[in-house]
Amino acid sequence: MKILHSDGRFYMKTEHGEAELLYEIDGNVMSMYHTFVPDAERGNGIAEKLAYAAFEFAKKRNLKVSPDCTYVAHFVEEHEEMRKFVR
Repeated sequence: MKILHSDGRFYMKTEHGEAELLYEIDGNVMSMYHTFVPDAERGNGIAEKLAYAAFEFAKKRNLKVSPDCTYVAHFVEEHEEMRKFVR
């Protein structure tokens, strides 16, 4: 599945609907505030892929990340290398 991006949203089209990670940028801070994966697709690593894509986007633009979504906060805890991007 391919990760797609539009303003404020990383998403993937799955067999059971779209999975998404929503964000806002204010100054040099990227607030990742919502993640959703259809029930039937959960546990397949989709949210993790979306989070990696969002962090890569932030890194390329020298943005700090505010992990305002519970999944993104958990992702940061599980992936120590991402902590350096958190404000």
